[in-house]
Amino acid sequence: MGSKKQRRETNEAPAPRYVMPPPNKGQWPVAIATLVGVGALIAMTFSISEDVRKTNEALEDRLDKLDSRIAKLADKVDKMPAQAAARPRRGPDPNKVYKINTIGAPTKGPANAAVTIAEFSDFQ
Repeated sequence: MGSKKQRRETNEAPAPRYVMPPPNKGQWPVAIATLVGVGALIAMTFSISEDVRKTNEALEDRLDKLDSRIAKLADKVDKMPAQAAARPRRGPDPNKVYKINTIGAPTKGPANAAVTIAEFSDFQ
């Protein structure tokens, strides 16, 4: 039998060392295809972002036109009461008291009431 030192040397496995495997030649086409795909995705992203930018500009332009049209309509609406007051009033004068012949018409209440309300309706 040998010494303990000899037994340790013979029983111990050598320390593992990492050895990089040689490159597989079949992996290069996959790597190139991946790079081409990533490049195509980047190009499509820039193309789409350009389309989005143009669409946003067109929408902003349309919104500006709508805002100007709404402002014009608001000006017209603001001027309407002044125009309506300037027009002559049609129909009966609300400040004038009109006498209506109610003799023989159906009535409700006393004949000598202080206020008489006459209602007219047309059933045509």
